[in-house]
Amino acid sequence: MNTVEIEATNECNTRCLHCPHETITRPKGKMTWETFQIVADKVLAYGRTQAIDFAGMGEPTLNPDLPRFIAYFRDKIPTLITTNASALTPKNVERLIEAGLGTMIISYNGADAETYELMMGGLNFERAEKYIADAVQRAQGRMRVVANVSVTKQTRPKLAEIRRRLNDLGIETISFSLCHNRGGHLKGDGICDTPIPPRHIKQCDIFDYTLFVAWTGDVLACCHDLDGVGKIGNLVTQPLEDIVRYKEGLRGQGAIFPMCATCNDLYRFSGQANIAGKPVSDWVYALHADQSELANLYIEALRQRDALVEAQRAQSEHDRSAAEHYKQKLAEAEARLEALEQRAQRAEALVAAYEQGRFIRLMRALKQTARATDQ
Repeated sequence: MNTVEIEATNECNTRCLHCPHETITRPKGKMTWETFQIVADKVLAYGRTQAIDFAGMGEPTLNPDLPRFIAYFRDKIPTLITTNASALTPKNVERLIEAGLGTMIISYNGADAETYELMMGGLNFERAEKYIADAVQRAQGRMRVVANVSVTKQTRPKLAEIRRRLNDLGIETISFSLCHNRGGHLKGDGICDTPIPPRHIKQCDIFDYTLFVAWTGDVLACCHDLDGVGKIGNLVTQPLEDIVRYKEGLRGQGAIFPMCATCNDLYRFSGQANIAGKPVSDWVYALHADQSELANLYIEALRQRDALVEAQRAQSEHDRSAAEHYKQKLAEAEARLEALEQRAQRAEALVAAYEQGRFIRLMRALKQTARATDQ
């Protein structure tokens, strides 16, 4: 369990084009301070969590207790939030920084007002950029600010522009993620046409490495469980160790829940998130933004592959030479051993002959003594 994802709320103030938030059927609400404390205390006592991610199916900044949640983990476990930036007023940003937030991930999908406001459910483009620029400025040396861009049919033609726009706002670290259907809840291919992995591929690193806690304290299979059908426990009423033990029993079985059948989230394969040393997000960007850049990535990958092959060939040649050397040394040792064995045999024969001679001389001496005595 590398990450615990805590859903501060599954309520949202936008209707992003690529998010089927309106299809949620499980109860909606905000995590209370009492529920959070129980969850957080059990996570801290467990002692094996590497990160706390406040995300889920809502906008976490809509929960007024979010800064308190973050401060509870300060100096204990690194914290992240994923936000649409709609509530990043200077006051709110300062509260998050002072609470000790480690990383703020901003969802940013558009290089112009038309695309951005279409993708981000009507959020104001100019206000968003103003908020983001201010947040980056305030965060310097105090909090990490990165961005995530969903690659949809609408954003594909504008990825290079989006990257430049974010760079101009002061954000250098940008992930480009292929859009997905949230466990089959986003219908049609007008927005997202990422292929669904073949059914026989059951791998799901989301389930294997992340524990998702809904705002109610329910532990669900993952954040894509919009209907609550993949419940595996409740952290308010059960020990975390029992839930983890049950989850570990399912681990490795992969996509086994109802929403998994049509899930095309590539984070299912996050354990293989590098191709020739490059993050998958770089390949996604290059694939849709600049074919020459993709070609450069491919050429670099080939060079790395060739270098690896050459290194393996050289190692094999070295190992073969070493094997021949040791084979020769072994043959020489065996020859010396055989010579020593022959010398030992000759020595044993001489000793045996000597002992036999001594015995004969002794018998002769005894006979002579006996004759002398008789006379």
